[in-house]
Amino acid sequence: MQQLIQSSEWIIPATLLIVVAWSRFNSPPTNRSGTTFVLFSFGLIFYYALIVALWLLVIIAVSQGSIGFDKLGFALARANLQAQGEFAQYAPLVAALLVVVATHLSWVRRVDNAARAFCITLAAIPREADRLAFELAQTADFQPKTERLGAQVRKVIVETVGAQALSFERDGSPAARFTRAVGLYWLFVGPRSNGMPIDFANANGRSAYTRIMQLSEATAVRAAARYQELMQAACAYFATPHPAKELTEALNHSISEVSQLTCSLIARYVLYSNATKSKRRQRLSRMGFDASGAIGRFGPDQWVTTILAVIVFSAGMMAFMPGTLPLPAGHILQIAITFGLSIGFAVIGAVVVAQRFMERHEGETNPYPPMAELTLAALVVAGLSVALRIGIPLVPALIQGSESALPDVITQFTERWPGVIIPFVCTISLGLLCIYLGARPWSQIRVAALGALGNGLAFMAAAPVVAWLLSTDVLGKFYAHPEHARVHVLINTGLVGITIGAMVLWAFKRSERARHDDAEHAAESARAGISACPAVQPPETLDPTAPPRPGVATQSYGGYSYENVKALEGRYVCLRPGFASPGVISAYLMDLRWDDAASCLTFEEKNREDAGHTQRGRVYIPDGRPFMSFVTVAQGGIRLITVSRPSEQDSARGLIMTLSNPSGMQFTPASAPIVLRRVVDKIPQLGFIGPDAPDYESYRRELEAVAPAFGFFATAPRRAAGAEARPAAPTEHARLSLVT
Repeated sequence: MQQLIQSSEWIIPATLLIVVAWSRFNSPPTNRSGTTFVLFSFGLIFYYALIVALWLLVIIAVSQGSIGFDKLGFALARANLQAQGEFAQYAPLVAALLVVVATHLSWVRRVDNAARAFCITLAAIPREADRLAFELAQTADFQPKTERLGAQVRKVIVETVGAQALSFERDGSPAARFTRAVGLYWLFVGPRSNGMPIDFANANGRSAYTRIMQLSEATAVRAAARYQELMQAACAYFATPHPAKELTEALNHSISEVSQLTCSLIARYVLYSNATKSKRRQRLSRMGFDASGAIGRFGPDQWVTTILAVIVFSAGMMAFMPGTLPLPAGHILQIAITFGLSIGFAVIGAVVVAQRFMERHEGETNPYPPMAELTLAALVVAGLSVALRIGIPLVPALIQGSESALPDVITQFTERWPGVIIPFVCTISLGLLCIYLGARPWSQIRVAALGALGNGLAFMAAAPVVAWLLSTDVLGKFYAHPEHARVHVLINTGLVGITIGAMVLWAFKRSERARHDDAEHAAESARAGISACPAVQPPETLDPTAPPRPGVATQSYGGYSYENVKALEGRYVCLRPGFASPGVISAYLMDLRWDDAASCLTFEEKNREDAGHTQRGRVYIPDGRPFMSFVTVAQGGIRLITVSRPSEQDSARGLIMTLSNPSGMQFTPASAPIVLRRVVDKIPQLGFIGPDAPDYESYRRELEAVAPAFGFFATAPRRAAGAEARPAAPTEHARLSLVT
């Protein structure tokens, strides 16, 4: 207990200074208005190191000050030697309070601001917001997400400039770029001045919006001024049939400035609201940006989070787990940091190997696991773990000037070297789990649960080996009952494995899903010239200035209303014969939903085994006919699916017309029967289904039922037996059959 009290004299003020450093470093909120979790953590560490250095100097000053006071008042101090000793033990806490209070002095505040600015620059924090702002302004596609914003943009442009300046196309024309810049302005800056509601944010988001606009008042004012210049340049440009070079340059310059200033505010808002990349992508998507270009990978944020979680969890287990001996806080923290960093290296090795393997073997069925790569990665992780187990305890010993520092550390390592087995096993276990669970079309919760179970079993399998190799003397330093220590090692190691498996597989599944989406969009764009998120435009255009009625599709899509087609919304399993492999059935998911911005029914394919051919587009439903068409059209690439309108019990059946890509750059028009069956309770078998699969026969019967009622294939007329080729007689007439 006495040792715990003595340690708390340092732990409490050190913890207090962490809170103070976090609060100061995040004021103004640089955590998310200009950085990511990793950059903020690096900057905070630098800033905290400066505070700790100042704290140690103040401790020395306080201690020396008490000695000086003792010399000045020798007689009084001799009578109060015990009081002086009691004061010395509170020197760390007193010094911490002095550090906190001193910032109220103006000159100390200036030094603190300079130190904080230095750490922010050292951690490259401002660059993240600038990078995201440039990406949003220059490369990310943007379309108004809500009808309110679309109507506002349409009204402003038509009334101020003219209908010729309005274009929601993505063709890079002056009208399209001008419309985009106006849309960006009225998305984020415009509501600040005219009181428009903010459609992209809830209550917390509106609070963050207000905070960012307060912190960036100067930028918002500049954006408003440049917007007025943009409207003037647009009036001059679009009013001239053949604009001069000066008018074109003025318009382009104004578009660039308005887009850049507005996107800088949007970037800081997004970074302020969300600390992780996946959440930022979701928020940008809700605002109308196509955020699919930034591939979500298991990156530094997930890695640092895993390490911190392992450190906290392992330290808590050593401190509070029943049967463990009370250890000094510094000793616990040292062991937890060493173990957390070792597991962090294991996670990196496993995830890198898994991602490389999955990218190389995309679409293959049951490829052989990369055991050689995983073993090599595990050996590298084991070597790094050995370096950590020697280096981390060696540095403090060398600082203290111990002459036997290195021999003592080597002796300690030889006693505890079996602990290296855990990171080795963790690398192989997580690598295999990421490869086989990450590729399955399962939910994140299911993948995380199976990952926790699998990694926990792997850790529990390695724990008896570690416990058997450790001597009883070493176990006696950590456990109250050495005879039961090996059981405790088994339980504790299993719990750590479960925690690590759940965290890593949860994050890996999310990143792999984002990678699949981006790979599908990129492959689709490369094959058919379709943009990352194709916007299918109707073949004919009505009045471009007339806003579509909410909940009603335009006549180009069939003029249907949401009320009439909302029963079609949902998830379907799509079945069709494989083009490249006769006898194989391709099964994947298709989601149908109403898109408010497009004001029509849209579809999106998911979980395709041949992910590079994934499609998304819009649904055309002609009035009075029992069939509907799923169309993908962009830059000359077309794919058409025509199926019957499904009822609650029956599937949608029809034909698909697309291009088959049997090899290389060879493309062949292909048509096949296709069935859309609604997913009711659970997702059926997906992928390339062969004759030996359990669902093959039911899928085959579904496809067989397409012809002839829901689609048929007309073949070329056969030559009659014994007939000779001859020209048609003049009296014979060809008959024309018109099919609509």
